[in-house]
Amino acid sequence: MKRKFIVSLTTVVIIGSIFTGCMRTSQSDAINQTQNSEAVQQTSQAQIGENQVLDIAVFEGGYGRAYWDAVAEAFELQNPNVDVVVNANPEIGDIIRPDLLSGNAPDFIYLPSSNKSGITDALVKDKLLTDLTDVFEDSEIKSKILPGFIDNVATQPYGDGKTYLAPLYYSTTGLFYNKTVFTQNGWEVPVTWDDFFDLGDKAKEVGRSLFTYQGLDPGYLEAMLLPAITAKVGPESFIKALNYEDGAWEQPGITEAMGQIEKIATGDYLMDGTVALSHTQAQQQFLRGNALFIPCGSWLEWEMADSPRENGFKWGFAAVPVFEEHDTKYVFTTIEEMYIPVASDQIDLAKAFLKFQYSDEAVALNAQNAKGIPPVKGAAEQLKAVVSLATYETYKLFDHGYEPSILRFGSVQGTEMSPRNELFDQVASVMNGEMTAAQWAARMEEVSDAVRDYVVK
Repeated sequence: MKRKFIVSLTTVVIIGSIFTGCMRTSQSDAINQTQNSEAVQQTSQAQIGENQVLDIAVFEGGYGRAYWDAVAEAFELQNPNVDVVVNANPEIGDIIRPDLLSGNAPDFIYLPSSNKSGITDALVKDKLLTDLTDVFEDSEIKSKILPGFIDNVATQPYGDGKTYLAPLYYSTTGLFYNKTVFTQNGWEVPVTWDDFFDLGDKAKEVGRSLFTYQGLDPGYLEAMLLPAITAKVGPESFIKALNYEDGAWEQPGITEAMGQIEKIATGDYLMDGTVALSHTQAQQQFLRGNALFIPCGSWLEWEMADSPRENGFKWGFAAVPVFEEHDTKYVFTTIEEMYIPVASDQIDLAKAFLKFQYSDEAVALNAQNAKGIPPVKGAAEQLKAVVSLATYETYKLFDHGYEPSILRFGSVQGTEMSPRNELFDQVASVMNGEMTAAQWAARMEEVSDAVRDYVVK
């Protein structure tokens, strides 16, 4: 039997927490006491005892299930007295919800925080995750992880320097283009915003628009806007805005970065009709050659694999422009997380299994079975034989001096307002000329003022 989440509280309290996200001070105190009473140990194979069962729950999404069966078998071969029980399902969040509420939590979970079930966000808000800091302080693991993938708001949600979520799959975002068209016209991929708009003028001469985006799903523009802001003001200054610090959204650099999005509209660089298109419609127009660039992530190629395109189309991928050529270049990066509930009664074993995900053997199995990799140095080479060149290039950016921009708005609860939605809901107004970049930034300052008292701490 799993130990209960909160020894001193009833299931009713847990239900209120998991489903509404309402933090209980007494609940958090109990969790902290439980964690502090556990000795932090460096888990090794020698510490794993006999006849142990590790229950893992994994989201069966685009990466499938095959990897988890393979990595479970590999881990069992190294640890003969361990039986890894894999529960994989597309609806895993809803499936494990009753177990979480009853205290019979899985020992290890892979479930992205973006999952519609909301389970991961609820566990984060209620501080029901095991501290994984010791895992990533292990010298072997620490030396393997790509820079920027641990010290960020996604893996360290409380800003206290402690890691509670481990990065597994990651997707890079940026600007996709047709290499054939660039070669035919002798065009270079733009590095700066000046280069970008100069190219837009050349594109007009041959009857193409510079840019389109997924108009009815403006959140896709995070691939462009967030790294543009990060490059202009730096991660620390941007994080102040994402955490609702008074006046942070009206920093001149943020307004200037937003101004590049505005210029796409005011300079007639946006493909006609973009704001009324769904994500697949906009992507189809891009494939047909009506726009040079579209923002998206490394999933775009397979998502549109069967869609018609202009003759000779060849996928290309580029990072978002910067203001000056020497500026640090950021790539907005999303990660899918794995973690260990505090209710697991196999925490040490689960940590050993988590560490194993970054081993050379597991990285190779992941590439072969899921066409995905964790953020491990050199891991992109494992994908070269199993994905297209363009997809491979999206993973190789970090080997060429680019840095991941892993950013999220600070969590809020008790309000219906979504700061992220508020940011991108204004895009159509900017693109239609109804709102300036300065007004856009001012709107976000109003949002910060409105949600500041609802921040989860």
